[in-house]
Amino acid sequence: MEAVKKTKTGTVSNIIPDWFPGVILLVIVAFIAQQLGKNFPLIGGTVIAIFLGVFIRNGLSVKPVYEVGIVFTQKKLLKFAIILLGTSLSIAEVLAIGGQAITIIFIVVVAGILLTIWFGKLLKVDKDLGLLIGIGTAICGATAITATKSLLDSKGVQVAYAISTIFLFNLIATLLYPVLGHAFDMDQTVFGIWAGTAVHDTSSVLAVGYMYGDEAGEVATTVKLVRTLFLIPLMLIIGIWVAKSKQDSGDSSTNLSKSIFKAFPWFVIGFIVMSVLNSFGVFPDEIKEWIQSFSKFLILMVMVGVGLQVEWKKMIAQGLKPVIVGLLASVAVAVISFVFIYILVV
Repeated sequence: MEAVKKTKTGTVSNIIPDWFPGVILLVIVAFIAQQLGKNFPLIGGTVIAIFLGVFIRNGLSVKPVYEVGIVFTQKKLLKFAIILLGTSLSIAEVLAIGGQAITIIFIVVVAGILLTIWFGKLLKVDKDLGLLIGIGTAICGATAITATKSLLDSKGVQVAYAISTIFLFNLIATLLYPVLGHAFDMDQTVFGIWAGTAVHDTSSVLAVGYMYGDEAGEVATTVKLVRTLFLIPLMLIIGIWVAKSKQDSGDSSTNLSKSIFKAFPWFVIGFIVMSVLNSFGVFPDEIKEWIQSFSKFLILMVMVGVGLQVEWKKMIAQGLKPVIVGLLASVAVAVISFVFIYILVV
């Protein structure tokens, strides 16, 4: 009998994955946010989803059993949602939007990183911390920070500071960008390029874009994916710099190749494949409508997760200097992107 009980227990634990409770929590909260968003359209489901997440994390308590599912949604389901969004564009549109924005992306990435390093020096913030904030601000938020931390041998506290700072300004961007877009009377394409080149994390870019409109969301998604690809040459540059500074090019190159392979945004290829299939009319309109609705709900789940990652106590504990550097970097990236959009696009 004991053997049978053990087998049954093992079977049950194997059937229910660790991420299941957290994903179910996000599904429930996202559904509530979606319904409230319909009743309060001026606020919208995305903003409500973020604030529900922040309230649950800071006002209630999140048991450890949910954490795996929250991380799974942020890392895996977000990428799946982006792949599905490829059905909303043809490959010709993807190439046109990406080509239109690539010069602006290059300027934003280079200027954003250099200015953030300079701001860090002025405020006497740790060099690696300043670089991590700059990379996160200029390219793709927590993903870029996580990808480059191993190359820099960054301390855990530095990574936590940088990611917390990025999350804070993701939250601000989600609330502020649509308001500014309407204030400057931006059309859907211009706003989408601005969101895609200036907002930090991929999840927040999608949220900001689709809050402004479906066309803005599609443009922002495409621009952001092109921007994410800039992480690869940046990692090469950092890897070479670290190798020279350590005078140990052999080991550094091995670590670099592994880091690049691990960090490569494979979901971008999935997005392109879906766009190609859409170009050939593979998906009927009814199926495309369902896929896009499902992907937007996944994004809503991700935004609940973004809110759940905002811990005010930890942010206050890290001090003001990294936050000020993040603020200056965010403003600089937003302004540079805005100016060059109106020079090169409008």
